[in-house]
Amino acid sequence: MFQHGENYTSGTWPGWSTISASNGFSFTIWLTGLPGAGKRTLAQLLKKALIARGYKVEIIDTQAFTHFLRLELQINEEISEDSSHTLGYDAFVTYICTLMARNGIICITSSVSPFSEARKYAREQIPQFIEVYLHCSTEQRQKRLEELEDIPAITPDLYQPPMMPELSIDTSEDFPERIALYVISYLEQHSYLAPIWENVDTEDDEIAIIKARLQAMGYLE
Repeated sequence: MFQHGENYTSGTWPGWSTISASNGFSFTIWLTGLPGAGKRTLAQLLKKALIARGYKVEIIDTQAFTHFLRLELQINEEISEDSSHTLGYDAFVTYICTLMARNGIICITSSVSPFSEARKYAREQIPQFIEVYLHCSTEQRQKRLEELEDIPAITPDLYQPPMMPELSIDTSEDFPERIALYVISYLEQHSYLAPIWENVDTEDDEIAIIKARLQAMGYLE
């Protein structure tokens, strides 16, 4: 059985649910971790999986806000730096998540969210709050950052790791698709999603089989 603050290790996901979503129920998956930890990749995979079940899902991240501010409101001249690591940014994200929760929309945040104070406030304000801490080796992070264009201006010494997240996942040890399966399994175990368990052979540990299952069930294109 999963425990609060559980650490993910390779090969522990128990199955997959095929029950559709119920209308009106929502929760927030608050992804947090340093740039390059894999937040955006995991957010996209989770969104596809949840939409395939019939849920309404939105990802709240830095790129979405930047696009809105610069292109929709046309206030590019007022954006001098990335503010996604500030307390005010997370407070704004918290407000948006609470509004969406009232309307049965699942939110997935994918900003760095470095301060424990901001994450504590979000937990207090957002019903059905699931904090997922993503981390990996410094070498792996740097390798991923080399492929990114917009990198939040935050250093490891500024980041405050969560003390008791619902999930703590080392993203350097496994494939993104498999990690997404693990998060979905956690949601099933804790009644956020209704599960139908399947028997899983040990051979299913191969990433090629996992991808094939995801594609067959509509979670990947």
